This record gives sequence, structure tokens and C-alpha cells, in this order.
Amino acid sequence: MSDILKNAFPAIIALLGTIVVALIGYRQWKRQQEATRGSEFRSQKQQTYRELWDQLENIHVRLRTKKVAREEFHSLLRDVNSYILKHGLYLESDDQQLADQYLSKVREFTDLITASHSEDAKTALHSTGQIPPQVIQTVRNLERINSELNQIRQQIIERYRKEASQ
Repeated sequence: MSDILKNAFPAIIALLGTIVVALIGYRQWKRQQEATRGSEFRSQKQQTYRELWDQLENIHVRLRTKKVAREEFHSLLRDVNSYILKHGLYLESDDQQLADQYLSKVREFTDLITASHSEDAKTALHSTGQIPPQVIQTVRNLERINSELNQIRQQIIERYRKEASQ
């Protein structure tokens, strides 16, 4: 019996060692797989926010530099909303509302400037520059809309920066 134990004991220890090493290896492999999946998701999420930001700013510039009819504006808005629907897995639930508010405020802002009689304001609008402060004071509701527009824009920037830093 002692000969059996002499031979079996080292084999049992070797088997236990092999099992422990296999379990540790499996655990490390599993963690690595989870980290890779999380990293891919974060990367796709960041790309989605970057693309959404590009779409919003392209529309912003277009509204400031060209005359955009209501139908065309609604088509641009529909394109952004379609993008948000298609990429909903990577976006927050209120991003669609935030994007709609932002573009609506840009539209309202440009409509007010266009309706004003200030050539300085129209020049600044079409060159995508800052509207001169003295002009802002002369245009009804411009300060309120400009503030709301910038707040929404800042929320979008903060959301993007949050996602980009993860």
C-alpha cells in the first residue's frame, strides 16, 4: 500500500498543480476577453458621439452660411434623428432631444439674425463669426436664444468629452 501511495502522491500533486494552473489561465483569458469587449464598445461609443457631433456642427455651419428652407431643415433634422435611432445602443436616451433642441435653437438664432436689419449681424452670421455685442442688444430675443443655444452646445460637448475620456 505504501508503494502505491509513493507513486500516486506525486501524480496527485502534479494533477492538482495542473488543474490550478489551468484555472488561473482560464480566469486570465476570461478577464482579457471581457476587457477587450468593453474596450471595443467604448471605442464604438466614442466614434458614434464624434460622428453625431460632426453631423450637428455641419448642419450648424450650413444654417449659418446658406439659406435653408423649412423643408430642408426638417430633412436635415430627420437625418440626425435617423442616425441617433440607428446608433441608439451607444447613445444616451436624451441625446435625440438634446440634438433636436440644439438644431432648433440654431435655426431660431439664424432666423432672428436674418430678420434683423443689421448688416454687421448678417455678416458675422454668414462668416460663422461671433455676433458683435452691440448688434445682439438690438435684436429681440437674441440673447436668450444665444444663451440657450450655447448651453445645449456645451452639454453636447461635455457628453462627448465624457465619452471620449473613458
